[in-house]
Amino acid sequence: MIALPAMGQRLLRGALASELYLTAAPTSGGVPGTQARELYSALRASLTAAGARILAERVFATQEAMPVVEAERRAALGDLDDGVRPTRVIVAPGRTGAFAGVQVHAVAADCPPAPLHCPGVDAHASGRDLRIGDDRWLTLSELSPGGNVPPREQARRMFYCTACFLRHAGADMRAVARTWLWLKDICAWYPDLNAVRTAFFKREGLIGNGNGRARLPASTGIGLGSATGAACALDLIALPGAEDRIVFLEAGSEQDSAFVYGSAFSRAAIAPMPGGRTLFVSGTAAIDAQGRTQHVGQIEAQIEDTIHHVRALLVGAGCADEQVLSALVYCKTPQVEDAFHTGWAGLGWPAVSMIGEVCRPALLFEVELVAGPVPDSGRKG
Repeated sequence: MIALPAMGQRLLRGALASELYLTAAPTSGGVPGTQARELYSALRASLTAAGARILAERVFATQEAMPVVEAERRAALGDLDDGVRPTRVIVAPGRTGAFAGVQVHAVAADCPPAPLHCPGVDAHASGRDLRIGDDRWLTLSELSPGGNVPPREQARRMFYCTACFLRHAGADMRAVARTWLWLKDICAWYPDLNAVRTAFFKREGLIGNGNGRARLPASTGIGLGSATGAACALDLIALPGAEDRIVFLEAGSEQDSAFVYGSAFSRAAIAPMPGGRTLFVSGTAAIDAQGRTQHVGQIEAQIEDTIHHVRALLVGAGCADEQVLSALVYCKTPQVEDAFHTGWAGLGWPAVSMIGEVCRPALLFEVELVAGPVPDSGRKG
């Protein structure tokens, strides 16, 4: 068995700030508390050495292990913990046991990101506001209103609260480049999620706004719940004031628009980030140009086609494997995860892999990633 690096570290240097992408995954199975202590100690050392503060953070562990991981996180980060709770994604046990890893996006700038609260959600700070010169970035982590209502209504409330958060922060959905949707029991209600999202985007003017083009954020919708226990939770990154500089790639070079078959997201987005133009590749699976699942029941073939589709998006933006800053790898079963690590170890992508459902029962594998810097000659819309 081969393991991804315990610490993948990528740095993008901009004129006024630098971005630090940290990917930490255990190299083998073990006790979650010990694994988390080692990883977060390494994360703190990297953040301190770079003079960076967290902009967004995600933790991947089983429901039982998550409180232990959170405790080790608090102890290790100390004063680097600004009170913004990380997105806590619940996974099934995988190749490293109950703790799959951590993904951190941090920034070294004169003014660190400021914590933000979502009005009316909970007492925890739920986002961050980064300002560098005249530019601004917002992140939102684990927005999950929940409630004892069906998943469709939870999703409606989630998107409503997202709009409230953005307006409270002086922004709107036009500024959103990328979303992440953590969806418990995804296959049981994914059509409902798509219907609610499309209706929300229409109300927010992202669809049918009269200029002939939809404005669909890049996105991942994956069958992993949050530690809140709710049916859905949402993360995002937005760029207020830079709306016209975000490029949405609704279709990939080999995959048509997902909106054609009912999913309102772009295959990727390119956004001006503190360290340079950055490519956000949406959750990508073995789906052909007509939206049909490829290679049903064939693990290696689905993995190969998925990576082929992702690489096509990279090439189209003028990026290579070496420019991948971070990746998340979603595997339906431990057998799929083992196949990925056995057959594709040479990718060199800093990644956390985990076990969870994909949006269709026949899909076994999904990948998302961030890459950069995108050259000025890369896709401009």
